[in-house]
Amino acid sequence: MKNYVAINDSILREWNASNQKYGEYNFAPDGIMYRGEIHVYGDGTGIEREPDEHNIENTNWANAPLRILFLTKDQNSAGETAWDVRTETGRKAVNAESIPYLFSRNLMYQLYGLIKTTSNFKQDYTFSNKEAIELYDSFPLARINTKKEGGASSVSNSTLRYYLERDSDFISRQIDNLDADIIVCCGFSESIEESGNLLLNFLNHHGYNFIQIDNNPWMFYDAEKNKLAINNWHLSYRNIGSEKIFNEMIDAYYQFLQIYPDFI
Repeated sequence: MKNYVAINDSILREWNASNQKYGEYNFAPDGIMYRGEIHVYGDGTGIEREPDEHNIENTNWANAPLRILFLTKDQNSAGETAWDVRTETGRKAVNAESIPYLFSRNLMYQLYGLIKTTSNFKQDYTFSNKEAIELYDSFPLARINTKKEGGASSVSNSTLRYYLERDSDFISRQIDNLDADIIVCCGFSESIEESGNLLLNFLNHHGYNFIQIDNNPWMFYDAEKNKLAINNWHLSYRNIGSEKIFNEMIDAYYQFLQIYPDFI
């Protein structure tokens, strides 16, 4: 069995060393989300997850019925020390049924909708936070920030372009290693050329050929590789409500599965 985790870690070590040559020392690792023990950290106001001691992340990812990767811009470390994305739980207490962060709530909801929807069933917006959290905690999931140096609440397009170009080899290697079926590209903007999404554009310039399906603004399919890219808003985008974004994305995904029912 391929060791996705070990290869990912090797890429991250090289990438971190490269960042340090540019004077950047606030590196935020990422990849397949950890599935080990959850423990409280700091002053008791947060929880984080450890890697599983038996490397269950690798086994789960290798055997996942559908591999989903959320591709995002950078980490909002807000001037503090960056953390390992793979430890994130999206909530503040082990048994909490609230998801206080918009970024995490959209991620969990969208993941739930994509996993539950098939060519014969479309998931609606009526599930609970508890259901979304339970699936997020158990289903294999990967996250990659294309800019690994910790950032702030937003990153300019010019800055993101710089990192996409500078670190293109590392980004491509990390994405290709994980070999996801669905890549959710989080960063649509009407001001961006081509697809409207710098992350989706990057994929199309680095080994993929994602073609828009039936003029649907959400779904881009690489038929040769049998990979789907979803042209998504930033997960913290507030100008459109979470429910509207969810419904539009899942409607579009369901319609895609009507055209390509054997995708999954």
